[in-house]
Amino acid sequence: MSTTMTPPPAAPDRTAEAPRPPAGGSRVIAIVIIVLGAIVLLGTMTSAVIGTIASASVHTSTRSVDAAGVEDLDIDTAAGTLRVEFTDVQEAELEVTSSWGADNWRFERDGDTLEVSSPDRLGWFGWRGWFGDGGADAVLRLPSSLEGLDADVSLAAGEFVVDGEFGELDLSLAAGSFDVSGSAQSLSADVSAGRGTLELDGVSEAGLTVSAGSLDAVLTGSRPDVIEADVSAGTLRMTVPEGDYDVTSDVSAGEFENGIGSTPGASSTIRVQVSAGQAVLQSGR
Repeated sequence: MSTTMTPPPAAPDRTAEAPRPPAGGSRVIAIVIIVLGAIVLLGTMTSAVIGTIASASVHTSTRSVDAAGVEDLDIDTAAGTLRVEFTDVQEAELEVTSSWGADNWRFERDGDTLEVSSPDRLGWFGWRGWFGDGGADAVLRLPSSLEGLDADVSLAAGEFVVDGEFGELDLSLAAGSFDVSGSAQSLSADVSAGRGTLELDGVSEAGLTVSAGSLDAVLTGSRPDVIEADVSAGTLRMTVPEGDYDVTSDVSAGEFENGIGSTPGASSTIRVQVSAGQAVLQSGR
């Protein structure tokens, strides 16, 4: 009896492994991610340190200027809040609460003009506001005897607040807001962006321009002789004293809502031009 030996099956050929990509590309990506993460972390830590330093350095300081003979007020602010008060003081006083203080503000006389301007927003690393000066809170106190002076106010940003009497009042707003009340003989308000609020008595002439943002102007007392309004974008709301007005308008786009009608030949005239946005005219009670 013979036994037939069956040979074991042949082992399958091993499939050649696919070549592995070089590790250099992955290593570079990992290094880039680590570096970016470190930069973000460093920036966060730096901002926190700067914020702490700025908060700790906030203080209040005051400067004074002789106000005798002042007839004009020139204000130019770039950030923060500025309030103007007419009160029982002998000199013009500027009180600033911020990390930089009043010494960095321009506060001086030029003849019969009192000039007030906030520091440039550029500072260390190109941005002073990063170090806390953007939150400056300033108060300008003027002797009550100066009420009725002319004022030219320009705001690049921030907030301006005043309640007082003025002769010629010129307001220019690039951003931020203003809230002005009291009285003025003549008024010019130009809003490029932001929000403006006016409530003034006794205005005889007014020029109101809105190219963006909004302006709410309430005029009280006697009827103005002339109001000229120009809206190229945004919203203008005008409230005028009761009475007859000769109202003319030129609307190429946008909307003009005339809530007071028109009396041709009336001594008080209102001219409205709207190229975009909205203008609203209404009568006060």
